[in-house]
Amino acid sequence: MACDLKDFPKKFLNYIGKNLYQNVDLRQYSNFQIGGRADFLFEASSIKQLVEAVRLAKKHSCPFYVIGGGYNIIFDDDGFRGLIIKNCAKGINHTSEKSVEVDSGVTLKEFLKFCLERELGGMEFLAGIPGTIGGAIYGNAGAFGKDIGSFLEKATILDDKGERITVSQSYFAFGYRYSILKRTQQAVLKASFSLVKEEDQEKIKEEIENNLEARRKKHPPLSLPCCGSYFKNPVLPSGKKVAAAVLLEQVGAKNLRVGGAAVYKGHANFIYNTGRATAKDVLQLASKLKERVKERFGVVLEEEVIFLPAISQ
Repeated sequence: MACDLKDFPKKFLNYIGKNLYQNVDLRQYSNFQIGGRADFLFEASSIKQLVEAVRLAKKHSCPFYVIGGGYNIIFDDDGFRGLIIKNCAKGINHTSEKSVEVDSGVTLKEFLKFCLERELGGMEFLAGIPGTIGGAIYGNAGAFGKDIGSFLEKATILDDKGERITVSQSYFAFGYRYSILKRTQQAVLKASFSLVKEEDQEKIKEEIENNLEARRKKHPPLSLPCCGSYFKNPVLPSGKKVAAAVLLEQVGAKNLRVGGAAVYKGHANFIYNTGRATAKDVLQLASKLKERVKERFGVVLEEEVIFLPAISQ
């Protein structure tokens, strides 16, 4: 049964007690500042609201997609036919000496601040990575040889039937910039992490600052409209792992642009919006980059950024 778009806002208000935003410009919800209009958008301020929104969408066969900070997603130029749910759930609890339970809408910056204040180490590698806990788990975010999946103890997710279930770290089948959520599209609600109790708060602070400085030297500023590293770092036919930026630079990536989409001069693995880029511009530029790398090195680059089509596949 298809979603009755005319009746859905009324059903949503009756069930959740909150109004939906309608005909929403998605550019303001993506750091790329690209995208058309979504039929509906809801900002869930709690896990309860997030669960209820997903359950209602499922009940009425309304296409939906849960987003976090919007730092790793490209919305379609035609918007989204259905409901976009922005996860704004912000709870954090220090559950034991070395464990923290975090709502999936908490930003990585907020999480690091919480850990620093309580002298909990281990997550300093996340410094400077934008986005939320949920998004970071989804893509197994990492840097400096570490990833968030390695520190996860357990998580509460919403299964395909809309039921809350608690799963262990092994459930996610974490890999390089991968979790099973990329296949199942299940939503993370809460996550528990095992951290390291430090005696010296300054040690944590110093590592955070060092990591931030390292990122500032090679990455574009967060104010630039882009989605972070566009491609995953590939493995060469020889079995050696190499930075995608190295291959891209050798094929002249930094001189390429399509429409309003261009490659960042300081780092060849960043595509940014020069001001009037469309999703089509970005996808065409990415396709050109992939073609050049494949032709030169025999390597097929894989996107790290998510493209969300207007109509669910």
